[in-house]
Amino acid sequence: MRVIPWSSIQERANLSSASFLFDRDTAVTIGGFDGPHLGHATLFAAVMNAARAENLSPVAVTFTASPARFKKKESYPGDVATLDLRLSYFEEKGFEHVVLIDFSADFGKISGGVFLDLLVAQVRMKALAVGHDFRCGYRLDTGFAEIEAMSKRCGFHFFTLDPVESAGRRISSSAIREAISSGDLPLAERLLGHPFALDYRAVPWRSVGSSLIADRKDFSQIIPPAGRYRVRLGGRKGEGSASADLYIDDGTLRIDFLDGESAARIDSLRVISFRLS
Repeated sequence: MRVIPWSSIQERANLSSASFLFDRDTAVTIGGFDGPHLGHATLFAAVMNAARAENLSPVAVTFTASPARFKKKESYPGDVATLDLRLSYFEEKGFEHVVLIDFSADFGKISGGVFLDLLVAQVRMKALAVGHDFRCGYRLDTGFAEIEAMSKRCGFHFFTLDPVESAGRRISSSAIREAISSGDLPLAERLLGHPFALDYRAVPWRSVGSSLIADRKDFSQIIPPAGRYRVRLGGRKGEGSASADLYIDDGTLRIDFLDGESAARIDSLRVISFRLS
């Protein structure tokens, strides 16, 4: 999977001669995809189906971090997943390219029409799948009606997907953040479709005796409430995993190994998984 910064898209658009980063037409989805959760999985499946049907390359357009982190610095509770965890998920789902936007004040001033024009011209977008309430552009100026009209004018297929529910509850990243922050990890797992996991490699850890300790302030992810949690340590899919106790307080997170594992054996450690099933 190839990761392409949005700046490269803009640079190509400024060239006087045609120059493409993509060697064939694409099927695109756009979003923050924090989780990612079961609703995102349904959307990704639709993109893959469109890509196979029309011989397109599947592309996810996303952000380095949630735009809410930029817009609501003081009140934003944290991400469900780090960028590295999201990129791993995209690759597992079969995306061939990810266009990565580093949200900024300048990007936030781009109109939705200009943004989508760049995807058509530079990403060679021939299909676009988004959630039913998707909007983009400066002050969210572009929604379903505008994109549908643009799709007819520019020659790409456009379709939206209805919300996905679990036990009568709409699945969203916001609902998952609320579940994690309240300590309802079973609900978070049901909405995600996989256990909530902290990205071990995203923060520095220090060895103290047989334990590993990290400062809570270093995490960009949302952290469950203070307490003791039984977790699994290993790869993203649970490979090479070992059980541990994770102690969370107001200032630190501490990992205590359970089964004779040494804190020194951490080379392959990728995630701290709150695996409940």
